[in-house]
Amino acid sequence: MVRDRIDRALRRLLKQGKIVHVGSVYDRPGHETEFARTPTERCARRVAEVPMVERRLVLRNVADEGPGVHREDLLREAARFFGWARLGVDIRDVLTGDVDTLITAGDLVESEGGLMLAKGS
Repeated sequence: MVRDRIDRALRRLLKQGKIVHVGSVYDRPGHETEFARTPTERCARRVAEVPMVERRLVLRNVADEGPGVHREDLLREAARFFGWARLGVDIRDVLTGDVDTLITAGDLVESEGGLMLAKGS
């Protein structure tokens, strides 16, 4: 019952253009994510619970801080940021997909020297 009301409210807000659906989350139109949330004592999220915009922001930031970072190190650092002690298959698959998407979108560049933020990103 409550879930139905929430779903109806979200559909109405989407139709009115007051919110947009980005991946698995809702946001304000034109809003750009500026930070990613780290885990707290009361809230540790699984990879599926972290919005793609937060994951990709962290991946871009790590690549920017260490230009030429190797893919495995990038995945490990992003996982560490979100409090995941190990890089399990689920985490690796999601973060690898995010890296591939960032490369395809032109946000990251991959070379023999590793990954780096594309100029102008």
